Amino acid sequence: MTSGPSDRWIDVGGPSIDRQRRLSGTVAPLAELPLWIGIALALVPFLFPVLAFTAIYTVTMGSDPGLPEQFANLPLGIGYCCVLAVLRWRFDDAIWRASAVFRRPSIREIGAALLAAIVGIGIVIGINRYAATVGFEPHDPGQVTTSVDLAILLFGSVLVAPIAEELLFRGLVFGQLLSRGYGLLAAAVLSVLLFTVIHVFIAGLVSIAVAGVLGALLTVLRVWYDNLVGAWLMHALINTAALLIALAVLPAPW
Repeated sequence: MTSGPSDRWIDVGGPSIDRQRRLSGTVAPLAELPLWIGIALALVPFLFPVLAFTAIYTVTMGSDPGLPEQFANLPLGIGYCCVLAVLRWRFDDAIWRASAVFRRPSIREIGAALLAAIVGIGIVIGINRYAATVGFEPHDPGQVTTSVDLAILLFGSVLVAPIAEELLFRGLVFGQLLSRGYGLLAAAVLSVLLFTVIHVFIAGLVSIAVAGVLGALLTVLRVWYDNLVGAWLMHALINTAALLIALAVLPAPW
């Protein structure tokens, strides 16, 4: 039998005992799901772009198929949708409710999410500027030059990714760790590390720093309010800002 998560909380001056107990109650059903399944569900979507590119280049015998620049976001978004469907319909309803913690947000949560988005964007700018000075490629959203690229980025990055990544990383994996008695800090760090690692493969080396910092901010919102709405809002705003930069509506500030 696993120890209750409330037995091993690490008090870092943040959430009160009441918040900790509420979090413990929220994630309790996730103790029934093996941890490896939750981690696998979070990682499986990233196989979809790999399989898509492999299949396409196999069919074209290695020649350039002329794919849209933002193509990878399409199979990734489809992968996220498939995994969420599996989580919703193939597992117990209590598992879904403990993962998809989307409640009506308070005004304070919305305000905190807006502030966190502004801070996060500022941090991304700072990291990218520093990366450029030391010769690394910045964490860049690329370019959108066609309507197909725009549709793909809207679908994969703006609509699907913020919901799916918050549910899988801050909802499912983070919740599973807490439900197994991991301390709050340990669960947060491990879930952020997993979130960071997957972004290295889709957005480059500088994304280690970017995804790590943004993942930490997103996790703070999730913990403080025991809700994913604020984290989703922050995530969606940052991805929307990246889309506007890719469209050249906003200049790349690095």
